Amino acid sequence: MTKDGKAIQEQLNKLDGENVTIVLFGQPGAGKSSLINAICGREAAPVGVETDTTREPLLVEHGDATFIDLPGYGTKTFPWTEFAEKFHIFQYNLFLCVFSDKLHEGDTELFKQLTAKGKPCIFVRNKTDLIYEEDKSLEESEETIRQDVEKQLGRTDFELVFVCSRKDCPSGLDALNDAIIRKMPEARREKYILTAEARTKEQLDAKRLAAQSYVRRSCTYAAYNGVNPIIGVDAAVDLLILYQMYGCIREAFGITPEVIHSSRKVSLKDKALVLGGMSKEGIKVIVKTLGRKFAARSFLKAVPVVGQAASALLGYQLVRQSGLQYIDACYDLARERLLEELDAKRK
Repeated sequence: MTKDGKAIQEQLNKLDGENVTIVLFGQPGAGKSSLINAICGREAAPVGVETDTTREPLLVEHGDATFIDLPGYGTKTFPWTEFAEKFHIFQYNLFLCVFSDKLHEGDTELFKQLTAKGKPCIFVRNKTDLIYEEDKSLEESEETIRQDVEKQLGRTDFELVFVCSRKDCPSGLDALNDAIIRKMPEARREKYILTAEARTKEQLDAKRLAAQSYVRRSCTYAAYNGVNPIIGVDAAVDLLILYQMYGCIREAFGITPEVIHSSRKVSLKDKALVLGGMSKEGIKVIVKTLGRKFAARSFLKAVPVVGQAASALLGYQLVRQSGLQYIDACYDLARERLLEELDAKRK
């Protein structure tokens, strides 16, 4: 690969390699590991570990998000007064204070420290399946909990979400996802949206917009490749850009060969498009279907200045067109699957 090709590869790796970091903290036994598993939809973190004997943060990679499960504090090993400094927590993007009973002093004090540093924090009341107060509905009990949090914090401007992270009866995860999107720093929000599972139609639509933004950035690298004066190299770099871009789009929408083959409503043409984007040979076929414009780029480069500018613009337009088509096909597949899942839950 040429020097310019390597530069584009490095930019693409940087674009895809900067993970969103979400820290979960709270008292031992609050269900932080179970919550990570519920969010990820898999057994990503061990459950039932004695948190006082866990001396290092547990890092769980989930797409472009990294969940950091910190040891429970308020113990002899990890007093909350030393917790923030010991684990250097202020370097991360967003925080979930997970609790399953009443808030403790450590919870509220860490929240105040995070707020002072401008770090977003969401309170997550876990294990809602165990909330029970005689002569009170679940909604009334949740309101009592909310009032208690308000009293302990001495403020009303906080985010509180109620969830159950049990594998057999999860609940509240769609509301938590919405809260994370709202609170996530703007510079990292799009990355999180692309990574997070879309549990509602609105979240799937937000993912589509984020994917379109990602495609626009990929187009910029294609335009840069068009300025590359070396004739014949651009095709290989274009292929690399499309291969990485298609992979990101599929991952964002959770598209696998099984999802494609099980679809009954998406057109054969769109299925073929998504399948084709899974291999470099398939992408070459896709490029051919876009016409002779890709091939014309090499000839345009032979014309000094004007030709290179035209090649850059052409590269931008072609990658944008192919990327948006790929998003539409993946979105339709993901939407069909989501609607089927929502229908199954309602039955």
